[in-house]
Amino acid sequence: MIHVKRFAITLFAVLMFFGAAAVIDASAQKGSVVYRPVIVRHYVYDPFWYDRYWFNAHWADPYLMERRERYYRERAVRDARRKLQKDAAKFRSDGVITPKEQQKLAKRQEKYEKAVDKLRKYRRDRNY
Repeated sequence: MIHVKRFAITLFAVLMFFGAAAVIDASAQKGSVVYRPVIVRHYVYDPFWYDRYWFNAHWADPYLMERRERYYRERAVRDARRKLQKDAAKFRSDGVITPKEQQKLAKRQEKYEKAVDKLRKYRRDRNY
């Protein structure tokens, strides 16, 4: 009987020890991490930025209106050409152009041609 009591007390002590070790590693006792928001600003170059907030001189001056319109049309052509070249290089890099890639290239080509047509019409109307 004495050996059974000693065994039970020893077993109980071992269980208490492991129970205390489990409580020490509890997640409630760990520190928390606070993530603070980060402000990301994207700066975009626009030579006509000031007319958004103050007097728009381009509405009053026909020369400035013409310059602004020409700038945006030329930029549209430049951006469309850049996107078309980028996609064409990407699709041709593996040596095979799939039908889905052909459709995307056709859409890019169509957008580029529309931008070029708008610029040509603009220049034709203004005798450039």
